[in-house]
Amino acid sequence: MPPPPTPEQIAFNNSSQILAITGTCLAIASLVVLFRCYVRLHMLKVFGIDDWMMLLALIFCAATFACFKIRVDDGLGHHMMVLFILYPSKFVNLTKVQYVQAITMMVGISTVKVSIALTLLRLGAQQRYKWILRSAILFLITMTIACAATLVFQCLPIKAAWDVSIRPPPFGTGTAKCYSTETFRNLGLMNSSFNIATDVLFAALPIPLIWGLQLNWRTKISLIAILSLGWFACAAAVIKAVKQWNVLNELDWTVDDSFNVWNFIEFTVGIVAASLPTLKPLFKGLLESARTFTAGTRASGYKTQRSKSSLGYTRTNDPWSKDITMESFSNSSPTSSKGPYHVKISTQPTGILDLESRNSDEGAHPLQPRHALGPTGIVRTREISVV
Repeated sequence: MPPPPTPEQIAFNNSSQILAITGTCLAIASLVVLFRCYVRLHMLKVFGIDDWMMLLALIFCAATFACFKIRVDDGLGHHMMVLFILYPSKFVNLTKVQYVQAITMMVGISTVKVSIALTLLRLGAQQRYKWILRSAILFLITMTIACAATLVFQCLPIKAAWDVSIRPPPFGTGTAKCYSTETFRNLGLMNSSFNIATDVLFAALPIPLIWGLQLNWRTKISLIAILSLGWFACAAAVIKAVKQWNVLNELDWTVDDSFNVWNFIEFTVGIVAASLPTLKPLFKGLLESARTFTAGTRASGYKTQRSKSSLGYTRTNDPWSKDITMESFSNSSPTSSKGPYHVKISTQPTGILDLESRNSDEGAHPLQPRHALGPTGIVRTREISVV
């Protein structure tokens, strides 16, 4: 029989730190997803299945934080010996809620990854990239179902997963059948390894995918950097795996619950990293508004609004832009000018990543070979934005 806890151990409480970390992560993730929804619904008027999946992931994230809050109310942050000896009923409820939390967190992380894969599918011009992404989605769904089944049926009867009193000695006096702690840890490490592998895949895949598009190198670098933010989620997953490996050595794990906290950090960082690229139109709009305001105070007479020329093209007179963007108002019919000259001009999309177009699913067109434009074809130039 272990000695009773000291008054200092009974008074110790680390719950405020746990809630501060997890609450901050949830707030940041929620704010980013909220901005994502604003961009997609208000600015682009398009809301895809990847956006719905990210909203679902945020719901799982909020449910996971709710589990943290309930567990804190049941004693999370205190020493395990204090809970086990003085508050055994609270300890049972704490582990019961942790059982639910493990499922919501695991399913939520997989939902984030599926959302990322669906977003990358918009950019996958080549069939091999689409095959890789679709295979990854199928693998994630299969792995999630298998891991969920492992979590749910880790003990028979299921109640033994949180009520150790019905387990056999040395934990309790019952006859329930459960995975050993070593087996359960190793299964968790296998799941973490798969998570890290998919994180690396989704962070590295944009590099060859974007590099093969007909873009200037500066645009390619910026797109690759934005779409490769998943490396931060990968780093959090590695730290979580280290905590998971040492979980059997943490006899007082209820003090800081470091494994679950880092698992939640991985969850929220994944949401933020997957959603930040979709906010580029918002940042671009704010920057252009600031430029327009600044330009309005100048006496140079520059115009920041687009004006229509006699040939049916628009020209952007932006003093900060090195390029002049010209774009046809019609893609299907030729445009002729009035006056002494009769010019017949037709345009054809270049197939460059055009995600700001409203006339398709964000304008993601496959690449067209250069010879298809003809020797004298006129190429339409458009601004590029990842959404």
